Amino acid sequence: MLSGRIINLKRVVVTGLGLVSPLGNTVATSWENLLAGRSGIKGITKFDAQGEAFRDRYKAPEDFPLIAGEVKDFDFKALLAAYKPDLTKEDLKLLKYTDNFTQYALCASYEALHQARLDPAAVDPERLGTIIASGMGGVASWEEAYRRLEEGGVKKVSPFMVPRLLPNLAAGNVAISIGAQGPNTALSSACAAGGQAIGAACRAIQLGEADVMLAGGAEAAITPLTIAGFYRMGALATGFNETPEAASRPFDQGHAGFVIAEGAGILVLEELTHALQRGAPILAEVAGFGMCGDGHHITDPDLAGARRCMLRALADAGLEPQEIDYINPHATSTPVGDRNEARAIGQLFPHQPLISATKSQTGHLLGAAGAVEAIFTVLSIHHGLVPATLNLERPDPECADLQVVVGQPARRPVRAALSNSFGFGGTNAALVFKQYQLENYRSADRQ
Repeated sequence: MLSGRIINLKRVVVTGLGLVSPLGNTVATSWENLLAGRSGIKGITKFDAQGEAFRDRYKAPEDFPLIAGEVKDFDFKALLAAYKPDLTKEDLKLLKYTDNFTQYALCASYEALHQARLDPAAVDPERLGTIIASGMGGVASWEEAYRRLEEGGVKKVSPFMVPRLLPNLAAGNVAISIGAQGPNTALSSACAAGGQAIGAACRAIQLGEADVMLAGGAEAAITPLTIAGFYRMGALATGFNETPEAASRPFDQGHAGFVIAEGAGILVLEELTHALQRGAPILAEVAGFGMCGDGHHITDPDLAGARRCMLRALADAGLEPQEIDYINPHATSTPVGDRNEARAIGQLFPHQPLISATKSQTGHLLGAAGAVEAIFTVLSIHHGLVPATLNLERPDPECADLQVVVGQPARRPVRAALSNSFGFGGTNAALVFKQYQLENYRSADRQ
């Protein structure tokens, strides 16, 4: 397979990770719970979603889903102080004028910087950037502001409403907090956004526009209106209010829709020479990125688009399909989506790499999903461990040829891995990560 690279691009490595997820508010806790097979999907607590009062108010049908992958026990001040002990008044003001998705992104960013052993002040600010995606932005702030407007009029609407809801304010507030003056943007390409943000940040470094980028996604969209919208589309798993842990069932015959979730995943991406010069911990290398559009339908995924996207990522990495040891698929637990992705993987990877669908434990984090799953993929490479998939009891016959890990995590070397993200509108992203090898550090990389 010919490489898709036509110029000598700089190499990009992952030196830090940060997570706020349904499985825990740090990377270590989330990874531990993932490997232990624990589910982060429970009954909703973000709003009063239980009892007849909820159903009466919203005229919710009996099968209306009241489960989600919520972030639990989130204490913004305490988490931020763990990585930034010298909290300022400006830091504390963030509690007032930021939505949860921005707060998740800030905590995950500081954890990633801590893990990377990187002081932002030690980086040329014009060479430090942020690209943090969000599919929904501050939708909870939208809903709260409208409720206040309806109940109390214009003067009851917070002056912080707009800064709370804009999707780019996660990237903006992180950049302001760390003094980053390099590339700064937010992608909002639905459920492919987190993966595309990592790919875009990688490109910025490869093309010499930055030395360090904080990249990923953040989401906090567990609200009555959001869930009602996805429910009316027929996209959500229903009938699991009594057994929420069983609701997300990628590749299983019982897959009937996704479970909405929230959180943030942030990666510190760094130009290789920059990382080596400061003795940074290198967890993996970003080997390839591909994105494409289906040009087919806004919600009905296309087999050819998924296949084409993965091929582009492989070509960019200069790898053959048989060199991929592990795939973290998009696998949302929707029948059409799971089956199309399974067919695409089966066609492209006949050697059957290991697969684990981590949404079975986290639910679907929408615009943050690709970033969270990219982090799990990097950790699989770094630790030589592939997580198991929950709730795969009776494989869908159209997905049965995949080598999905079930039961216990699989311990084996992961030399190269693929992470997929596909979104509404037919937008696709695929990332290839690989083990970093010092001997591949060519003279060209030092120029």
